[in-house]
Amino acid sequence: MTPTLRLATPADMHAIWQIESQVFGEAIYPDFFFRQAVDLWPDLLLVAEREGQLLGYGLGGVGQQRTQGWLLSLAVLPQARGLGLAEAIIRKLELALRTQGCLQVRLTVDPVNPARRLYERLGYRELTLEPAYFGPGEDRCLLEHELIVPPLQDRE
Repeated sequence: MTPTLRLATPADMHAIWQIESQVFGEAIYPDFFFRQAVDLWPDLLLVAEREGQLLGYGLGGVGQQRTQGWLLSLAVLPQARGLGLAEAIIRKLELALRTQGCLQVRLTVDPVNPARRLYERLGYRELTLEPAYFGPGEDRCLLEHELIVPPLQDRE
């Protein structure tokens, strides 16, 4: 059965946090953050699901500049990688951010994270390298992708 993408619900919070913990180890968002995120950005917390099991999630947010969106977190369980879930989640979050008026999406990524290749393939380009973004030894690349606004006839 093919995984489906849907908006997260409060009932998904524990499973999302379990994915977060499994994928990122100790440097993770606290569990309550995801519950608050679904209140703040109800259209920007997506889950990938197959047969009732969550396989991954993606979280977006709108920045202080309302035309700038953020991909705050993206995680896919190791056993579900290679199914195109990360790309599907990113594309759906980009669409949701564009619907909310965002013209760009930004994200930060560890310079050696293999996911960086996916982001670059999807059109994200490096703006800068931020040394010690999260503290000593925690460098991050700031990437940005311009969202293409479809012609009027395609928006209906």
